[in-house]
Amino acid sequence: MNKIFIYIFNLSSKYILLNLLFITILVIFINLLEISKLIHTNTNAYYIIFLSLLKIPSIISETSPFVIVISIAFLFKYLISNNELITMRNLGYSILEIFKPIGICIFLFGLFILLIINPISAKFEREFNSLISKDFSDLYSIKIINSGMWIKNISDINEINFINISEINLDNMHANNVKILHTTTNINKIILAEKGIIEDKLFKLNKVRIYNISEDKFIKKDKFQIILNFDKNNIIDSISNFKFIPFYKYREHIKNLKKFNLHSAEVSFFYLSEILKPFFLIIIGFTVMGFSGKFKRNENFFRVLFISILIGFLIFLLKEIVVTIAASINLSYIFSYFTIFFLPLIIGLYQVIKIESD
Repeated sequence: MNKIFIYIFNLSSKYILLNLLFITILVIFINLLEISKLIHTNTNAYYIIFLSLLKIPSIISETSPFVIVISIAFLFKYLISNNELITMRNLGYSILEIFKPIGICIFLFGLFILLIINPISAKFEREFNSLISKDFSDLYSIKIINSGMWIKNISDINEINFINISEINLDNMHANNVKILHTTTNINKIILAEKGIIEDKLFKLNKVRIYNISEDKFIKKDKFQIILNFDKNNIIDSISNFKFIPFYKYREHIKNLKKFNLHSAEVSFFYLSEILKPFFLIIIGFTVMGFSGKFKRNENFFRVLFISILIGFLIFLLKEIVVTIAASINLSYIFSYFTIFFLPLIIGLYQVIKIESD
């Protein structure tokens, strides 16, 4: 590993870290205004700051493409302004060889986003969402664990139901293989039902067996119902927040979403884009290099900044357009993602070839 490689790698790291810090601080201040609108005006200022801190990992992850765009643009502006790029070219280095340490630096940054920031972001987003949303934890909680739906429901002060559902169709709210632990101050029961349906915050069960733990006896009933404090919308909201899932649970979560008829191409597209983000950031950096490598030595600072932001915006716009079209015509999420992946690569490759041929 020669000195030029190490120099470019260190310089790339410096620009990425500086721009990451600048953009993160800028977005945090913008978020402070947005968060203050979401909560009560009489809330303590420290609480608003705490909520803003919870958003930092998400900000880092979401702004990482723009960080790379601006960082690489300014990196090449620096190399060109100091005649370092032309010196390297005169020493026999191709533009691709110069990009190699930059690409490695970007890849390591992307791995940091995926392996470290992604799980922290998922955890902090759940915490943020729970703090700004109305707290129903004293009434119910809904989770998917080991391919089953577990619900804790508190009907009143003295009655709690722990509900396990093996299968449920969220279109018509029909459930199969229902097990319930029903507890009150004086009575504990285990309720087993073959089928059930949730209607208007009532869980109507069919073919029921009730085991009274206190009296040690079984009772069979054709029908039985339990009062709930939630409905269909609450269940969907509780288990379909796919952006709150860390990357190492993506496969399991997709499996569970499919089981409960909640899976969509949007979920798979998001998960694929997160997993391949280190490579996508390299493609973005490569594309920016194709444009910024042609900057003139005395190029205006604001022109460089404008071109950098424009490239980032166009890539973002491309992603939104492809996602919208894919959703409207049921296009494969894999094809959609790789369209976004390879189109900037082709444009960047074209620009790099032009630089090499000049």
